[in-house]
Amino acid sequence: MNDDQQPTVAEITHEAHARCLAICDGALEPVETLRAELEKNPALGRRAQSAAGGMKVYTTRIEGTGLRPTLTVTYVYDAAPPEPGLIRIALVSPVRFTGGDTEF
Repeated sequence: MNDDQQPTVAEITHEAHARCLAICDGALEPVETLRAELEKNPALGRRAQSAAGGMKVYTTRIEGTGLRPTLTVTYVYDAAPPEPGLIRIALVSPVRFTGGDTEF
């Protein structure tokens, strides 16, 4: 980053924040850690279908623990000039595995 560029700003939307709280008590902390990491490395995760207006959509997975399910996090990177832009964590969802709760 040169002196002319502004640092990347990442934020968790109100909807994503509320979703973290609804999932479980421990869901917000790793998403907040991801938010901080995205400010250092905006292209983390897997690029998904591009949105209109020069925005890029990414998803990443946060592995679960004994207290928290695995999470899928979707965020939008708006790379409008001057780069690097704004990142909004827009969606947090627990990963559901088909047949994972079946007893034998």
